[in-house]
Amino acid sequence: MVARDIVVVRNDIEGRRHTFPMSGEVELVMRWFGRYYSECPPPPPDRFGRREFGFMFFDRNYVQRHLSFSKASEIRDFLVRQVPAHVYHSSAYYASPGAPTMNEKSWLGADLIFDLDADHLRGVEGMSYPEMLAQVKVAFIRLLDDFLMGDLGFDESEIRIVFSGGRGYHAHVMSEDVLGLRSHERREIVDYITGTDLEMEWAFPERASFEKEFGDRKTVQKSRLIPSPGSGGWRGRMRHGLGVILEDLCSGDLDLVRERYPSTLEVSDRLLKGLMEDLSGSRGGKQVSELIMDKGNLEDIGGKRRALLLGILENDAVNLMAGQVDEPVTSDIKRLIRMPGSLHGKTSLRVTQLNREKLDDFDPLRDAVPAVFEDDPVPVSVEERVVGELGGESFSVEGEVEVPLRLALFLLCRRQATLPDIG
Repeated sequence: MVARDIVVVRNDIEGRRHTFPMSGEVELVMRWFGRYYSECPPPPPDRFGRREFGFMFFDRNYVQRHLSFSKASEIRDFLVRQVPAHVYHSSAYYASPGAPTMNEKSWLGADLIFDLDADHLRGVEGMSYPEMLAQVKVAFIRLLDDFLMGDLGFDESEIRIVFSGGRGYHAHVMSEDVLGLRSHERREIVDYITGTDLEMEWAFPERASFEKEFGDRKTVQKSRLIPSPGSGGWRGRMRHGLGVILEDLCSGDLDLVRERYPSTLEVSDRLLKGLMEDLSGSRGGKQVSELIMDKGNLEDIGGKRRALLLGILENDAVNLMAGQVDEPVTSDIKRLIRMPGSLHGKTSLRVTQLNREKLDDFDPLRDAVPAVFEDDPVPVSVEERVVGELGGESFSVEGEVEVPLRLALFLLCRRQATLPDIG
């Protein structure tokens, strides 16, 4: 950012006065963040009097935490007075949340937090910011529908759904059933969602299908049973995953199969094409892939080709069907998480609480832009062209241009623009 000599005198939480030099960019962003907090104070989280709060700032290089508030008005006053870049509260509840050390706080329980950020997703490298936001929403909806409200059975009323203001989403599970869970129990939930250590023998049990005798020798032909159509949990998920894999293998698109299933990368074209041809062939008036699902076993594919199919199932099906989540966040029983209704200091977008119905059509670059940020033009300098959408309007900016205030704040926070040098 362009350095400009602006000096601001501020009081900290304890009333001590400090002098902070800041750039014109920081001054502009803080002025409008302060206005937002004055006009649109975030609602305090549930049981906020039992939570620890933490803050990061534009004009200071430290994290301030171990703070607690007894009144909602105290939170608003702090935000307006201090204008933090990032606002957090603890997932945990404490007897003394403002105590200076964790041991002195006396832990009482914690919400179960799931954090899904674009950084956690496979295949987002090289995507634009809007593309990453779209991709992470798809993965988050799957986490909600298939696992949290599906397999784990949490009701929507027990889950607070939040856009992080940055590149992902949070789910706060506040059911009384989870508050007392310790870290290792929360890690087991993550292991279930991600399919960690899932055994193929459990999902696709092996059985002897028939025997052959050659003189005094006997060989046993073994097959794998496919979970039944009514199977729940991971068995049902693996059955569905097998169906997706069979459909891809029957597509005839070798490049697609290589891309989606890494375990095929070291396999010869001849063997892989053979498997694909077997599955897409017909037998008794039905495609072989359909016969496999109907019969509930893999007997219709033999030899090396069946071994290849099992290898794809073992190495790729779990990744195909697993939910994605940031394990350290979920297992941490004393985590600080972004406060809904606050602003994200690296985007200027609002940390937005949603319900499941609104999530489907939610567009962060339209719906998380604070209305208080006006359309008045602001001159900015953009070194490399930036293209995108914000507030329902497309933009393409480069060089020294005037843009609406909301776009200026977005670009300044993302460090994609500076204020023109007026010196």
